[in-house]
Amino acid sequence: MTHMNRLTEAVRQALVAVPNVSALAKQAGVSQSLLARIRVGERQATPAVAAKIAAALMSWGKTYKRAATRIRQAQATGSR
Repeated sequence: MTHMNRLTEAVRQALVAVPNVSALAKQAGVSQSLLARIRVGERQATPAVAAKIAAALMSWGKTYKRAATRIRQAQATGSR
């Protein structure tokens, strides 16, 4: 699996776990339609978008910390 695929999959898993994608998009400063396209597989998550999503999830507290950690681990895997 390539770095972008791992990163996109980590973001997708996070999006599935979040009850309000609209609020996440607003918190992360990205469009809701972008997150919807990533979620259904029409787009891949870029490192910049993934970082914004991870930061937003971290700010939501420990319930979403695991999802943010997975995204950050996927990013780190690709930077080696």
